Amino acid sequence: MSSAFDDIEIRDRLRIADRMACYSWAIDSGDLPAYLDCFTRDAVLRHPLRDGSPGIFTGHEGIESFIGGSISRRATQTYGHQHQFNAPRLTREGEDVRVAAYCMIFRHEFHRQYWPRSPSWRMGTWHALFRLADDDWRIADLDVRMWTDTALGAGTALVDRGPGMPGTRD
Repeated sequence: MSSAFDDIEIRDRLRIADRMACYSWAIDSGDLPAYLDCFTRDAVLRHPLRDGSPGIFTGHEGIESFIGGSISRRATQTYGHQHQFNAPRLTREGEDVRVAAYCMIFRHEFHRQYWPRSPSWRMGTWHALFRLADDDWRIADLDVRMWTDTALGAGTALVDRGPGMPGTRD
């Protein structure tokens, strides 16, 4: 008997899980080259902006323009950011593999003067399309859907969100 699980080799599942770990460690430690290496050269990143509105960034250059400024400060905050994925679901889409996972971002920033005004955590879902490129699995398309709420000081209230904004259905 075959199942959807059998459609993806164990080795590929482990390589994708390793790439997800590389993504987390790179973004949390401030390693921009390692972060960009997680993506195909023409990847698309959809990530909400600080005000909750949608952001779309294409290719390494576009992704770097979005994350490059803040990631450079992460080296001094290594313990401060922890991107953690759980309950990943992998499904085959042709030659690619789709991953849907919950994402928790812990922010342990007790050294900051503004604490506790800033949220200490964020959560949402992470939807990635992995593709074999340069003999390894890389992210070709990533949609980060943060669960934002103005009560937490982040994002746009649910009633004010337009189509396609985080926290809304497609």
